[in-house]
Amino acid sequence: MSASFTVRRAKQSDHDALGALWMAFMSEQAGLDDRLAVADDARERWDNDFSVWLNDERQATFVAEVDDALRGFATAHQWGPPPIYEDAVEVYLDELYVAPEARRSGLGEKLVAAVRTWGATLGAARIRLQALHANEAAQAFWAACGAEPFAVTHTVELDPSEESSTDASPTETSSTGPPSRSIGFT
Repeated sequence: MSASFTVRRAKQSDHDALGALWMAFMSEQAGLDDRLAVADDARERWDNDFSVWLNDERQATFVAEVDDALRGFATAHQWGPPPIYEDAVEVYLDELYVAPEARRSGLGEKLVAAVRTWGATLGAARIRLQALHANEAAQAFWAACGAEPFAVTHTVELDPSEESSTDASPTETSSTGPPSRSIGFT
């Protein structure tokens, strides 16, 4: 692979090549954990949203180009904590992917640098991200970038054929606190 590459903001003309890279990323993630199985219409959904993402000033998509071919990308959006916490501007790095043939060439670091620079223009205090626990290469990459663990997400698989061990039906649950809510973007 050529040592010369460019990292830049994505353009509408990157649609097809970037969509193909995104599908490769999704397939690779699914290969690491079957809970990330890709929906049959995933690419169609991505195609429908791509132009919106490019035109939303709260989101950024960067691409790494080597010899006029896209070899990696990073997507991020402006984020802030829920109002119960001190107000802060953050950037959430949604996705970072470098094609296997282009890894270990500095593309990932340059894509992260582009997200950092964009975050600085927003006045962001930090970048927040998640990496699959099973992706050892990603864990090592983020450690080398100075990322520090913040929270661990756990899953507990449920067997829908088993009856609940509580007396409450699904509509008769009780709670001692406020209802939980999901925070983030889909």
